[in-house]
Amino acid sequence: MKILSKFAHKLQAGAVVSLVVAGAAYAADAPPAYTKAVMTQVSGKVEYPKMAKMRHQEGVVTLQLTIDGAGTAQAAVEKSSGIQSLDDAAVAAAAAAAPFPAPPEAGTVVHGNIRFAAD
Repeated sequence: MKILSKFAHKLQAGAVVSLVVAGAAYAADAPPAYTKAVMTQVSGKVEYPKMAKMRHQEGVVTLQLTIDGAGTAQAAVEKSSGIQSLDDAAVAAAAAAAPFPAPPEAGTVVHGNIRFAAD
């Protein structure tokens, strides 16, 4: 997978949303600019679970968001952090961030990482 760009946005809660924008592997994968816009919107809604932070639990959750023509998303964990509360927090952030801007085409898929790091 060829990496085209990468950014990270540190959140007050200690979670970092990082985005690796790769060349389109599938026809419905989002263009890099759209992926960045969606993941930036998600980053504003991430909340580090209190118990996970107290226990210094850390991990990276890879999300897959399938976005319809109206900007409604179905979020799923593409790769688990290994800690259920972190996975749930990432999916909840995606749900709270919706609706998203209209995608280039219905069924557009966005992939992004949310890294939880206890600081």
